[in-house]
Amino acid sequence: MVEHPNKHIREALKYASQQGWIIRKSGPRAHAWGVIHCQFGHRECWMAIYSTPKNPESHARDIRRTVHRCPSA
Repeated sequence: MVEHPNKHIREALKYASQQGWIIRKSGPRAHAWGVIHCQFGHRECWMAIYSTPKNPESHARDIRRTVHRCPSA
């Protein structure tokens, strides 16, 4: 699993991975750190992950919220 520099986001990504979500790290020139999406490919089940968000704790909560909103959850 790829490691995010922030511990709060890293824990949220670990949770998403345990729920079956796929984590893809972006290339070196991308704006976002990476993207997560559900394993079933629902169009509404994805989220961009940023490397340095303004509020990392809030970004981590948003990751968990996105995982919970997936219809296959």
